[in-house]
Amino acid sequence: MSARGGAALDLTPAPAAGRPLSILLLEDSALDAQLVAAQLEEGGLPSTLECVPGRAAFTAALAKGKFDLILSDYNVPGFDGMSALEAAQAVCPDTPFLFVSGALGEDRAIELLKRGATDYVLKDRLERLGPSVRRALREAEGVRLRKRTEEALRRSEERYQLVAHASFDAIWDWDLQTDAMHWIGDATEEVFGFPLEEVAADAAWWRRHIHVEDRERVLAGLQRAFDSDDDRWQDEYRVLRKDASYAYVAAQGCIVRGASGGARRIVGAMRGITERRQAEEERQRLVHEAQARVEFEQQLIGIVSHDLRNPLAAILTGASLMLRREDIQPWHAKAAARILSAAERATRMIRDLLDFTQARMGGGIPVEAEPCDFHALTSQVVEEARTTHPERTVLVEQTGDGQGAWDSDRMAQVLSNILGNALKYSPEDTPVRVESRGETDALVVRVVNGGEPIAPELLPRIFEPLQRGTRVGRSERSIGLGLYIVRQLVLAHGGTVDARSSAEEGTVFTVRLPRVPSRETAAWRASGQVRPPEEPHVVAASDAGPGAKSSS
Repeated sequence: MSARGGAALDLTPAPAAGRPLSILLLEDSALDAQLVAAQLEEGGLPSTLECVPGRAAFTAALAKGKFDLILSDYNVPGFDGMSALEAAQAVCPDTPFLFVSGALGEDRAIELLKRGATDYVLKDRLERLGPSVRRALREAEGVRLRKRTEEALRRSEERYQLVAHASFDAIWDWDLQTDAMHWIGDATEEVFGFPLEEVAADAAWWRRHIHVEDRERVLAGLQRAFDSDDDRWQDEYRVLRKDASYAYVAAQGCIVRGASGGARRIVGAMRGITERRQAEEERQRLVHEAQARVEFEQQLIGIVSHDLRNPLAAILTGASLMLRREDIQPWHAKAAARILSAAERATRMIRDLLDFTQARMGGGIPVEAEPCDFHALTSQVVEEARTTHPERTVLVEQTGDGQGAWDSDRMAQVLSNILGNALKYSPEDTPVRVESRGETDALVVRVVNGGEPIAPELLPRIFEPLQRGTRVGRSERSIGLGLYIVRQLVLAHGGTVDARSSAEEGTVFTVRLPRVPSRETAAWRASGQVRPPEEPHVVAASDAGPGAKSSS
């Protein structure tokens, strides 16, 4: 259909093997719709797109068809993205919903993700559409698989309950008229720890062995079952064992009623479920940890977007105004240019950190390799470090050919993180040495600093996220992602990074980068996978001494 009409618009990319994706696209711009279709085709995602321009057509499409994916612009005349998301969640809550918009601020994007959107892609970065769609489809398939598994488990449990009507480990027969309670089978000892001959033949013994915190609830539940028309009763509670420990049990019984309908007898069975309850408690613990991690990510995004962007904008504005002054002195101009360059790089780093924080549970950091002189890049980063740390001595040694294909911004980020780490955790009266050496097929960078070595127990974990070293005499507000980001960026270039630390040698970070991407790395970039191929990094801790250092 026309992008603003009401009939079908054929934007289907060329089909590949297997069924094409069925995608609903809310977009009032025919040109933007064609760009989305072209990007899907370029990304190897054969699809059948149904493009709708507004609320009525979108609602009708949701009602009549089942879609694999929903793509939506945020700003559609008479219809906003939040309303579209709510409408889709009401009809097909399990269908992935991605925003493809040209006007979507970070605060709004975060809110949409909280409300249930799977992801968002900006129209000026449509190259992310393919990887985002693949990730969304994988996550949706995982949800569907989990639900199928849970449904199968529920049905299996239901069948098990029907078959094992009263066939738990310990069998009992309770005469409600006399309060006599007979236990059958040696398996009673497995539940209570008492031999069968030591178990009293009356219900009072059983009541006494119910945990005092569970007793009132269990007996009240039994009484409700007796007073109702139910013929079944079941509960879970704790019982006191012979060794004075408590065990969780699951009990159920079949109520036998007299001619008047009153309960006269209940026959049931009981089995220990302590291990299951412990597993459930462990699962709950893991769920709470996962929730805490999600809350941390949201807080981190808020801190970066709100607390850092405003002061950086002020720095950029101030440095730009200084450079525009006609009477500026040369050395003032040079300082302002360095401030401007550093602030711009910091802004890019914040942008990258936001992307990384959003995707760090399932994706790597994208890089764009272009011809680069690594020696020149190293000199630039070192010069910036000297400007911000005029009291420190930073030595540079460069040998061999520094030419290759790397993402210069990302590599500057790597060098800045490692060099900043070295300056932060080394004495001010000791030099920091930066070496860049060109080899036949690779370039090697070493950053060496003195001072106390990294503690042996910390060294193997310094490239993991949220790992921070201690700093004596200074308050550090780091979040412990610096070296983790370094490793991910190096891996994305097909390289390796390692660290070693000793009292004799100092702390040495070594980055090895191929001059051109390896076949595996190139294949990864072309495929749109979310994480670069993992290459092992070497961390030598055998000769490390006491102390603690790490990047923030």
